[in-house]
Amino acid sequence: MVCFLRTAMKITIAVRHMEVSEALREYAVEKVSHLTHYFDRIIGVDIVLDAQKERQICELIAYLIRKKRIVASAEADDLYAAIDAAVDKLKKQLVRFKERLQEKRAPELALQEEEAGEVEASPPTSEPPEILRTRVYLKKPMTAEEAVLQLDAYDKKDFLIYMDAEEQELRILHRLSDGRYELIEPVY
Repeated sequence: MVCFLRTAMKITIAVRHMEVSEALREYAVEKVSHLTHYFDRIIGVDIVLDAQKERQICELIAYLIRKKRIVASAEADDLYAAIDAAVDKLKKQLVRFKERLQEKRAPELALQEEEAGEVEASPPTSEPPEILRTRVYLKKPMTAEEAVLQLDAYDKKDFLIYMDAEEQELRILHRLSDGRYELIEPVY
């Protein structure tokens, strides 16, 4: 198993029942890395290359935001052709997924705009504000780029608390309303 981090997504190659050349690995990584042109929120892709008798099989597993997983598989006499066919199938599925996301977002945005126009001032209350306590379980330490991908995976959250892999200190990544990210580094 080999892992490549050329783009923002993590690409992993697994080979079964055969040996493949470095040129074939590079070809597969190059083809898969172009998938970000069709959908830019791909967290990672697993490439599984397999040989069974006369068949060459390529299986692609794409991990997307919202914990969505898309699988595309193709087989051919030639492994290059199998990779091309699997990438084409995955492209079509990514485009369909992106269109469905955009269709779901359009009504939500219209509803939010209507609600923003109807906001009323609430009368001040004398009760102290209620404090909600939440436990945060930190996973493995990660870089800022990995934290951005993780935050993109959680569409409902606007911030992520994580341990910085380089400094071994607590960091907070905040998604701003304009789509940019703010990295908060607490100073003690």
